Amino acid sequence: MESNNFESKSLKHRGKDEKMTIRMNQNQIVVVLEPSDLQQAMKLQIEQIKDKAANKNYNWEIFDIKQEIGAGTFGQVFASLDQKTGKKYALKFIGYDDESDQDPEFKAAVREIVIMQTLSQTNCQGLLKIYDIYPCIKDDNKYLVIVMELCDCNLMELLKVRVEENKTKWTDEELLYILHQLIEGFVIMKKHNVTHRDIKPQNILYCQADKSYKIADLGGAKFLKPKQTQLNTVRGSPAYWAPEIYFFCDLQKDKEGRFFVGKQHLNYDPYTSDVYSVGITFLLMRKLIPRMDRESLRIEVEILRKLKSPSIFEQILTKMLEYDDQKRVSFDELLILVSSYKDLFKKPNEDVFVNCLKTQQDKKNLSPQDLMMREVKLAEAYEKLNLPEHAKSHYELALKYAIKLSKDNAKADIMNSLGTVNCDLEQYEEAEKNFCESVALYKKLNGDKHSSVADGYNNLGIVKRKKGEFEKAIKHYEQAYQIKEQIFGENNLGGAVILQNIAMAHKKLKNFDQAIKYFKSALQIKKLLCGDRSPILCSTYDNLARVYYEKQQFDMAISFYSITAEIYRKHQQSNQQRLSDTLFEIALCFQKIGRSAETIKAAQESYTLRKQIYGQYAKQTVKSQELLSQSFLEEGRYEEALQHYNQLKQFYHDNLVKCTVDERFDSMADILKNLGASYMGIQKYDKALEHYKEGIEHLKKRNDNEKTRLAKIYYNMGLVYRKMKDFRSAEENYQIAANQIANSKSASDLITLGDIYNNFGVLYGTQDKFAQAKKYFQMSLEHYQKVLGPNHSICKEVQINIKELEKWLAK
Repeated sequence: MESNNFESKSLKHRGKDEKMTIRMNQNQIVVVLEPSDLQQAMKLQIEQIKDKAANKNYNWEIFDIKQEIGAGTFGQVFASLDQKTGKKYALKFIGYDDESDQDPEFKAAVREIVIMQTLSQTNCQGLLKIYDIYPCIKDDNKYLVIVMELCDCNLMELLKVRVEENKTKWTDEELLYILHQLIEGFVIMKKHNVTHRDIKPQNILYCQADKSYKIADLGGAKFLKPKQTQLNTVRGSPAYWAPEIYFFCDLQKDKEGRFFVGKQHLNYDPYTSDVYSVGITFLLMRKLIPRMDRESLRIEVEILRKLKSPSIFEQILTKMLEYDDQKRVSFDELLILVSSYKDLFKKPNEDVFVNCLKTQQDKKNLSPQDLMMREVKLAEAYEKLNLPEHAKSHYELALKYAIKLSKDNAKADIMNSLGTVNCDLEQYEEAEKNFCESVALYKKLNGDKHSSVADGYNNLGIVKRKKGEFEKAIKHYEQAYQIKEQIFGENNLGGAVILQNIAMAHKKLKNFDQAIKYFKSALQIKKLLCGDRSPILCSTYDNLARVYYEKQQFDMAISFYSITAEIYRKHQQSNQQRLSDTLFEIALCFQKIGRSAETIKAAQESYTLRKQIYGQYAKQTVKSQELLSQSFLEEGRYEEALQHYNQLKQFYHDNLVKCTVDERFDSMADILKNLGASYMGIQKYDKALEHYKEGIEHLKKRNDNEKTRLAKIYYNMGLVYRKMKDFRSAEENYQIAANQIANSKSASDLITLGDIYNNFGVLYGTQDKFAQAKKYFQMSLEHYQKVLGPNHSICKEVQINIKELEKWLAK
C-alpha cells in the first residue's frame, strides 16, 4: 500500500499545459499541488475518482474493516486490515454520487484530499499520511474511501485517561518533545501555504507504532495564495480561537445552544491564530484539564506572565498565548526556539495510557480472567515507569478479580506485588500486611519450604529495614536464607541476594565489619556462579565501596569502585549510566583524600558520559559538572573553573536544570561563592568582590538561617580586601563573618571561626600590631582544638605563630 518510487510526468489536460506536478504511482495519480492551481487540482481529482469508478480500477476487497474509530469533518473513519500485507490502516468514507462534483461539501472533501496528498509527500512525522483513494459501493451507497495512516487515539483521549489514572501529568520536558514534533508539521504546512484553522486536542493524533504525534482533520484547512497573509472567514471551535477572531467575530447561538457565526468583520493572520490555538491545546495538556472557558484562560495566561522564575516551557507557552497577534511568536520562530532546547526533550511513554484506553474499550468483551491479567500487565507497566501509585490502583483491581475467581495463586502473587508497590510508596504498614498475607497463602499452597515463601520473608525483611527495624529485618532475611539454602544448596544467586540484604542491614546498624563479611560472602557466591567479571557482581562491589567510604577508608572504597568501573567498561553498551555513576563516586573519594588531579580525571569522564546519556541540563550531568568545577578550583586551574561555574550560573538562572526551588537556591549560592574564589585566584579582585556581594544578596532573600554560608562569604571578602591591602575593609568583613556564627556549636562553624581568628592574627601581624595578633591567634587555637585536638598540624602551626609573637613582644 505504501508509495513506491514515484515517476514524475508532465500532463496535458484538456489541451492546456497545467502548472502542477503529477506523479504516477501504479494506477493512482497523486497531485502535488501548487497553491495557485487548487481549483484545477480539485477538478482533476474528481475526474480521476470518476474514471476509477467507471473502470473499477481498484481492489477494495483487500480491506477487512474492524471497527469505527471516529469521524472527520466529512465522513466516518474505520480501522481496517490489509489482508495481503497484514498492515493496519484507517479508512475514511465520504459519500458521493454522480452530481457530487457540484456539491460544496463534496468539493470541500476533495480539497481536504488534495491538501493531504500535498503534505504527505513531505514525509514529516508530525503530519498524517494518506496512501490511496478508492471509490466503492457499500450497502448500495457510493463512497469515496481515503486510505490513511492508522493512529491509536487523539490527545483529548490521552488527556482524559491521564486524568482518570491518578492525574498523571506530562512533564515540561515531554511537552517540549511533543510541541517540537507538531511545530515541524505546522512549519511545513506554512511552507505549502496551508493553514489548519481547527487546532484542538481532538485533531492531534497519537500513533503508538512510531511514538509520534500527528496533525489531523484538515477539513477546515485552507490554501492561501503565495503572498496572501490575511483571511476574513473562520472555521473550527470557538474555545480554541485566538483573541483576534473570538472578540471580533459575530458569534451567536441557535435554539439548540450550538454556536454559529453571523456577520463577519474579520481580517486576521491565520498562521499566528493557529499558534494561539496550539498554545491553548498545550495549556490544557499542562494543566491536565479537558476544557477551559475564556475567563479561566485569561486568568491562567495572567498567572503565566507573572511567574517570577518561569520554566523554559512556561516561557514558550507565554509567547504562544500572547494576546497581541503582532507580538505573538510565529511557527518559524517557535521551531527555532524549541529546537534550541533539544537537550531537555524527553519522549513520553504513552503505552500504558493507550493500553488503559484499550482496556476501557475491551471491558465489555473480556472475561474476568482476561480482565485480571490486563490489570496486572497495566500495573507492571506503571512499575516500569516508576509510577507506583498508579500501579497500586491496578493491582487492587486485579486482586478483586482474583478474589472473585477464587484464584489463590494469583491472589498470592498480586498481594506480593502490592506489598512491593506499597513499600515504594513508603506505606510500610500496608506493605507488611500484604507480604504477611502472601506468605500465608504461599505456605498454604506450596508448604513451608518453598522458594515463594523465602521470597516473602525476604520482602518482609526489606519492609523492616525501611522502617528502621534492622534487627527484625536481619531475622526475616535469615529465615529466607535458610529456606533458599535447604532448597538450592549453599551456592545460589537467590541466597547471595539475601546475604547482601543482611549486609545492608548491618551497615545501617554501623556494624561495618559484619556488613563487609556478608557482602564478601555474597560476592564469593556470585563469582562462583557468574565468573569474576560479570555485571551481576557490581552491586556487591558498590556496596562494599560504600561501607569503606563510611569508614573513611577512601583508598579501599576507590579500589572496589574501580573494579565496578572496569566491569562496566567491558559491558559499556548496556551499562553507560551505571559507569557514569561509579566514576562520580570515584571522583568524590579522590576529593576526600585531596588528590585533585585524579578527581578531575574521574569527574571529567563522568560529566562527559552523563551529558551524552541525559543531556546538558539533567540533574546528574550538572552534579558532575559542579564536582568538576570544584576540582579545578582546588587544583588552582582557575580559568577552567570559571568557564564551568559561569555556565552553571546561566543554567540555574534560566531554570534549565530540573530541580526543586531549594536545590536551585543552594546551588546558586555555592556557585556565586566559588566564582568569587576563582576570580580571586586569577587576581581579579573587583570581579571576586562583585560575585561575593551577589552571593550575599542572594542568601539574604531566604528567611531561613543562612548564617554559616554568609560567614564564609564575608570571610572570603576579608581575604580579598587583605590581598588588596585594604586592611580596614578586611577587618570589617572578618568581624561580620565572626558575628554570624559566634554562638554556633557545630564542628564546621568552629573550624570556620578558627580560620577567621587566624586571619585576624595574620592581618594584625602584618601591621605590627603584635598584641592584638597574639590575642586572635590564641582565640583561633582555642576553636581549632575543640574540633581537631591539640596535636593536629593546624593547631601546631598556630602555636608556632604564638611563640614567634611572644618573642617579638619580649623584645
